Amino acid sequence: MEIIDQDFEVIPNQEQKAKKVLPKKPIIFGGIFFGVLLILVLLAVFLNFPLSRPEPIMPSPTPTPFPTFIPEISNPSFYATDSAVLKIEEELKKIEQELETTDLKEANLNLPVLDWKIDF
Repeated sequence: MEIIDQDFEVIPNQEQKAKKVLPKKPIIFGGIFFGVLLILVLLAVFLNFPLSRPEPIMPSPTPTPFPTFIPEISNPSFYATDSAVLKIEEELKKIEQELETTDLKEANLNLPVLDWKIDF
């Protein structure tokens, strides 16, 4: 096994220094690019620029539907002229008329007058 002496005090020459140092132009342009980008982001945040907000949709009134004409039935049903059905319809009309004329409030029914003076 061979032992290699290490020299800790080796000073690199100019060629080795040039390889380790990055070129200055790309660093400058990159810094300017990121600086401008940072300024744009800060302006967008603080001035509240609309980045991708959709415009609000304003409600618009809908047109009023118009009823369509329903043609009269030219061929009525057999039951439309049946005597039993006509009798039921006539009785139903009488009941509806009675309901319309009936006084549902019944104003003549009042609460009795109570004597609140109670002595023990």
